Amino acid sequence: MTTDKQRVKELLIATKYGVSAAECPMIVQVAEARALAIIEELIRDGEDIHSLAGDGTPEHLVLYSIGPIDESI
Repeated sequence: MTTDKQRVKELLIATKYGVSAAECPMIVQVAEARALAIIEELIRDGEDIHSLAGDGTPEHLVLYSIGPIDESI
């Protein structure tokens, strides 16, 4: 059985365009607030977390990825 942390981490690795915490409930069945906490934990763990957001973007809508985010689209 995979943990919430494993599911979020695998999603962040798999996406090259980034994924928001708001999308995690639909994609990996992890609640938005829990996904944000896991992302913060992964940052503390030293994972190569990248983020993409405009000025004033709410935290739950920031795009996150492990590794660079492809901004070409």
